[in-house]
Amino acid sequence: MPVEITEPVNLSRSIFICNLFSFFFSACKSCLLPFLTIYLRFLGLTATQTGIIIGAKTFSTFIFAPLWSKCAIHCQRRRLVLMTALFMMAVTYLPLTLLTSLSPSVKSCDFPVTDSSHTFPTTQLPISVTRTEQVPVYSPTSELPKLNLSDFQTTLSSSSTSQASHDSQSGTDAKKHTKDDDDVLLKSVKDILIHVGMDKEDIQYLSAEDIVNKYKLIANDEELLNTLKDALSEEEKDILKEFFRRHGVRVRRKRDISLNGMKETFVLALHKQLKQAKENLFIVVLVVLIVGEALCSPVEKIADDSWFEFLEQIDDMERYGKHRIWSSLAYIFFPVIVTLVVENTTCLFNMKIHPFMFHFYAFGFFLGLTFLISFFYPVPSVAKSKYKSKLGTAMGRICCTCSGLLYMLTLIIMGFIFSSYSNFLFWLIQDLKGNEVTMGVCILVASLSELVVLVFSSRLIKVLGNGGMISISLFCLAARLLYYSYLWTPWAVLPAEIFHAVTHTMMWFVVLSNQAFRVSPMVDRAIRSVLSSAYFGVGFGVGSMVSGVMYDQYGLHVLFRALSILSIGWCPVFFLLQKCCLPKQDNDIKYTRLLQADDHSDDDMEDDWLEHALKDK
Repeated sequence: MPVEITEPVNLSRSIFICNLFSFFFSACKSCLLPFLTIYLRFLGLTATQTGIIIGAKTFSTFIFAPLWSKCAIHCQRRRLVLMTALFMMAVTYLPLTLLTSLSPSVKSCDFPVTDSSHTFPTTQLPISVTRTEQVPVYSPTSELPKLNLSDFQTTLSSSSTSQASHDSQSGTDAKKHTKDDDDVLLKSVKDILIHVGMDKEDIQYLSAEDIVNKYKLIANDEELLNTLKDALSEEEKDILKEFFRRHGVRVRRKRDISLNGMKETFVLALHKQLKQAKENLFIVVLVVLIVGEALCSPVEKIADDSWFEFLEQIDDMERYGKHRIWSSLAYIFFPVIVTLVVENTTCLFNMKIHPFMFHFYAFGFFLGLTFLISFFYPVPSVAKSKYKSKLGTAMGRICCTCSGLLYMLTLIIMGFIFSSYSNFLFWLIQDLKGNEVTMGVCILVASLSELVVLVFSSRLIKVLGNGGMISISLFCLAARLLYYSYLWTPWAVLPAEIFHAVTHTMMWFVVLSNQAFRVSPMVDRAIRSVLSSAYFGVGFGVGSMVSGVMYDQYGLHVLFRALSILSIGWCPVFFLLQKCCLPKQDNDIKYTRLLQADDHSDDDMEDDWLEHALKDK
């Protein structure tokens, strides 16, 4: 029974505001969230770390969104919570742009961005060797180039002069400087070496000749020389210059040391700091997104609940769900527009800002518009005494029936699989030297296919049935993943994106149109929430973490093929089980929609007098 309206309602205005809110909020998400894993790779994080971050972010939303929504209803502050959550979303994601300062692999835009290798560097995250100056990465497995020593030698020593010149000069210097001066200078040099990352215990036993030999060793390694050069201050360079001037040749070798061992120790020290820097960055991103998602997660739920209750008040439930078309339109247009800007821009605003940051700026712009629209969003006031959660009824419908449990398990499996290509498909495109425009077009094709398939879904369900359509979705999902594993060029991904309509959109249409899940509007929404939590919460969260580990351990091709086997293996199992779980045919007439019983009653239409009267006959 509709709730009484206490004030006049401008229906056209409310519909316009709701559609506009859905459009701009989806626009802000489409500009950034599909590309978030690319940004995490851009910062130097591994697939395992990326999977953990996305999974933890998903679980944070899964836990806190319903809690905030319930608190907002209890305190009668839904608009305040909605606007606060939008503000916290900006506070969570926009500061992520500052993390590029921690990663020297993010190149400045002094160079033209012409391909994906410039836009998305895939090297490991370089480090700062215990200083604010940032140094490049050295890989111990890489082939070492020969070095033109002119720059470094003029900075650190005068070793470019002849051997005879050094001999005569060192003899003269020995008369000018006392042993105490040499010891002080040697101690200063050791402090510098410890400062740039070498082990203190190894350094303290080195003689001056050992250090000179160390310098001769790294003089043939350009990357290590550049690393040291960038890590030193001018004062430290002067100290080393004086040290090599005094001791470059004069001191004779006093004991045998392993120069290769010293080099290995130095390289390991650099990589140890590299690993620590990556771990620190990973922890920062993880904490920011977990806490941020906990605070901004209720936006969609509060907006959807408010719109549903508004339509229920005016007894116009046929309009519910139509606002989602505007969300699809946002995903059609804005990802392509943003990626075109990124690919055709060298420096944003003629400043040293990497073009990828445009994703964040577009996100912030549309989020700001959404925040302004939220002032006028239709949020009806529902008395707490009249608001009854139907979650218990929904759980009973799903968990207490064989068919409901089968559908929930299937959604968890499909959510698990969905997370893998949702998070790492763009990584594959990047590895194939594809650019961001390819990624934007992928989103466009997938979103367009969603709109097209809705026209034919009802007819297909009548012909094939719910179980048959889910089986087809599982089969197409397996084929889609197998196709991904054999991609040979970035643009070849587009035909597979057409099947997004079958593997995702049609699958959800079939699930929600199942007669076992069709009771009344309030209960139907509760069932939808439970099933969505199984797919986008449990399945997606666990799948993100597992797929990240599998990516690092076995590679993306093995990951996609393994999940393809999982999907095609579950397809016949589901088809057979759903045949066994068909509900019993009931010849009794059930007037569940007659006069639409009050959803706020505790009976929830189980005590329909007409139904009981017919059963008694």
